[in-house]
Amino acid sequence: MKNYSNRYMATCVPGIEFVATDEIKEVLKSANNISAERGKVTFDCLCLLTDTDYNNLKCVDNLYKLFRIFSVGTHKTDLFEIGKYGKDIDFEMGEKSPISIVVSASRSGKHTYSRYDAAKQVEDSLISTGKFIMGDNINHDLAVRVDIIDGACAIYKQLTLSQMRFRGNAFHSVQGGIRPPLAHCLVRLSQPKNDDVFYDPFCGAGTIPFERSFYKSKKIFASDYNNDVVETAKTNLGQFVAVFSADATKSNMKDNSVSKIVTNMPWGKQIQVENIYKLYLDFLKEVKRILTADGKAVILTDQTAIIENLCNEVGLNHIRVAELSLHGLHPAVFMISK
Repeated sequence: MKNYSNRYMATCVPGIEFVATDEIKEVLKSANNISAERGKVTFDCLCLLTDTDYNNLKCVDNLYKLFRIFSVGTHKTDLFEIGKYGKDIDFEMGEKSPISIVVSASRSGKHTYSRYDAAKQVEDSLISTGKFIMGDNINHDLAVRVDIIDGACAIYKQLTLSQMRFRGNAFHSVQGGIRPPLAHCLVRLSQPKNDDVFYDPFCGAGTIPFERSFYKSKKIFASDYNNDVVETAKTNLGQFVAVFSADATKSNMKDNSVSKIVTNMPWGKQIQVENIYKLYLDFLKEVKRILTADGKAVILTDQTAIIENLCNEVGLNHIRVAELSLHGLHPAVFMISK
């Protein structure tokens, strides 16, 4: 069997792969043969990846190492082949025995079996060796991922803990929030600079300001209209972010004082707004007031038509830089400037 010991895959929110790719190039200097598909970035890396590398890849949900790739048929009777090729892989777990496992799978193309069938086949074949036992999503020694695309099957070992994409367990979430890796992608799109005055006016639990705190800045501000949410953000953010209660359409920020605004506006079904058109109109007017002449606002929303129409009405430049797949919806990321 061919050795794939240098091939890796990073997963991310579908649609934001180009940001994750830039981060991989920046963090992993020896990464090469980089290619992006929907929701994933694959690459070769000759150097052994370390925990520091994992921690510095903040735009990705999880990192995987490829162990085997082989041809597979499209019929349910071909599932046996997946199990056969999977059960004799050395997943580099040392002498530990038994090894508790969880197996997940993805599938695209026309097949008569589901991704759950494929995952179960690999799971059963590994357990049949006597070296592995069933784990669960929280308690396991080894997480295996099976990706089937048309006639090819790839088997990966997950290198990162699931807590990686949540920055540990101490961060408290609120309704309508986004995961830290996506928040970090939005921050990177704003092109952080050391002299930034940064502001998230719909901060929620504070995920976006928290991700901005990984970069130097002049000041980081965060606010929300909901007082209970603000208290959660204060708990999450500590002393390094100025958190306060405010209406995003009537902030206390001075004219032309904010160089970067990055925010996840109310959208979708998670946050209900009585008059979303008026909210967006008033907020964009506020953006125009407080943003510096060379400043940028990065906004995530599924209200694409409203944003585009109102930016034209208010007199703001806007570019749709990405279209995502998130919570079954398709929000967009806008870059807005004066």
